[in-house]
Amino acid sequence: MMLSVAGIEFSYNRHPVVKDIGFQLDSGMILGILGVNGAGKSTLLKCLNKVLAPRKGSVILNHEEILAMKGTEIAKRMAYMPQKYSEDSLTVFDAVLLGRKPHIRWATTAKDFQIVENILISMNLDAFALRPVNSLSGGEMQKVVIARALAQNPKVLLLDEPTSNLDVKNQFEVMGMIRRIVKERELSAVVSIHDLNLAFRFADIFLMMKHHQVYRLIHKKDVSPEMIRDVYGIEVSLTEIKGHMVVVPLYEE
Repeated sequence: MMLSVAGIEFSYNRHPVVKDIGFQLDSGMILGILGVNGAGKSTLLKCLNKVLAPRKGSVILNHEEILAMKGTEIAKRMAYMPQKYSEDSLTVFDAVLLGRKPHIRWATTAKDFQIVENILISMNLDAFALRPVNSLSGGEMQKVVIARALAQNPKVLLLDEPTSNLDVKNQFEVMGMIRRIVKERELSAVVSIHDLNLAFRFADIFLMMKHHQVYRLIHKKDVSPEMIRDVYGIEVSLTEIKGHMVVVPLYEE
């Protein structure tokens, strides 16, 4: 499976926010979108599944033009996870069942219930099935959001800051879960992420954005301290610890 994005452009009130963005992504791969606040990371994600309609460009998935499809058809192929999830009194089971909505015509079926049950079991969430979503911790809730995305049975995951407001342990658990799911199910994932060390640990390739456009599209092993400085405006050192690249800021007060 191949996700191919070309020439994506989007503007707010004639002010360009995303300019001529393109990349290709194979199944089983995670692309991390990197850049400072306001670079256009979240806007780009929303353009990929037409939450925001881009002014130009194409998004091709398995030879199908995503941007020519209706929302329901897009949701069968792509699952979008926003930064914020509205807390409510739905049970975990019902919240995950909402992910089946693009596939439901008249009413939920035994197949829909079984899919949700299998996902909850596979993600060790079955013990929470009848708990209200708004009673969960941040890490637990984020796992429910991921489960709901999987219930859509998508080929592509679009994740906007999936580790925001999580403690360090839950950040690694959530990103580790995303990586495992992407590999096991042969999905593609596009992830907007601020934490460079999480990006280096879990993403395969980086789309580095600067001034609302692509600065570099690059494998993580080829990223240099100079590139990070150009994008983030801070000197860093890159060092390897136990086989993982670690970013160390060289900030001086």
